[in-house]
Amino acid sequence: MGLWKQIGRLFKRSAIEENKELESINDVEQEERTEEAELTHHLSQIVDSTYEMEDLKREYEMVTFYFGDIQKIEQMAPDHLRKLEDDARRIQMLEDNRKELQDIPKRITTERYKRFMRLEEEIPGAILRLKELEDMRLKIKRDLEYLEGEKGSLQYEEEQLQEKQNILRNAAIVIGILAMVVVVAALVFTLQYDMDMTIAGAVAAMIALVIEFFLFLGHSRVANDRKLCYQKHNRAIQLQNKVKIKWLNNTNSLDFLYAKYEVNSRKELEYDWEQYQLTIEEEERYQRNAGDLRVYQEELVSNLRQAGLEDPEIWLKQVPALLDKREMVEVKHALNVRRQRLRERMKQNEESRQNSLVCVKGILTEHPELKEQAREVLVSYHIAV
Repeated sequence: MGLWKQIGRLFKRSAIEENKELESINDVEQEERTEEAELTHHLSQIVDSTYEMEDLKREYEMVTFYFGDIQKIEQMAPDHLRKLEDDARRIQMLEDNRKELQDIPKRITTERYKRFMRLEEEIPGAILRLKELEDMRLKIKRDLEYLEGEKGSLQYEEEQLQEKQNILRNAAIVIGILAMVVVVAALVFTLQYDMDMTIAGAVAAMIALVIEFFLFLGHSRVANDRKLCYQKHNRAIQLQNKVKIKWLNNTNSLDFLYAKYEVNSRKELEYDWEQYQLTIEEEERYQRNAGDLRVYQEELVSNLRQAGLEDPEIWLKQVPALLDKREMVEVKHALNVRRQRLRERMKQNEESRQNSLVCVKGILTEHPELKEQAREVLVSYHIAV
């Protein structure tokens, strides 16, 4: 017994503590407050259910219209139906083409595209100008390489001629010395030993003179050749300097055009220009496609409207169903499923509404003073019960 008394005291203490939180509200007011909150809850349920039911009915009516539209399409005259299918086929083809155009990878960046738009009239001429400059650059490069080789060849030839001159000069000196030795020897033998060496000395001297003469001619010819080689070498240097100036001017012109069109070569500019032109053509095709598509869509909607359809525009999103009976069956099935779900939701919504109405009536029966409050709530939402 002591245990049950202790448990009872615990429950009693909890009740007392709970009442202490609502000391300013007596039991009657607390009960009225609870009933008012419940009434508000059920009224909210009625309002929500009423508006949801209106939405469900509108959607159900729309689904019914779609079924009616399908029936009207299927009952169209053969020639009108054939015309409708032709329009749908063209629309389908144009939409497929448009999708292909949209799926084409971007050929050129947006910034590049805008730059080419600004310079569109200049670019063809710039490509020709770049071709001329780049061709000239190749020619200048070949000329510089040729002149550099020519300079090396002339320098080598000049060194060879100088060496030949030295050989001829040394040979002349040696021959002259030998001739003098022979002449002196002849004089010594003639005077000292009474041997007549005059003829031999004279012959040796004559031979030496003849050789010296030919050596002199050879040396003179080599000197002239060396002089000519030197002139050619200087000429090659002068030409090389002129070609270098052309190279500098050519480089400056190319650098300016490369910087202006943001390329590194004529081929790069030609490629970008080709991609730009292809992009323009694709945009024009897309615009033509959009125009043709709009024409056939308007024609299809007009034919469907003449057939009495409630919402002909919706069939622009169901074009395959106008061409394939299997697709139309799928559309009907989807509408049936949608309508069945709407019925179930309408039934559940109505049951919830009726339950809330029963609860409200019960509360108002026990608390008539709340009728005016309930009426104001329902009237504010234009709900008649």
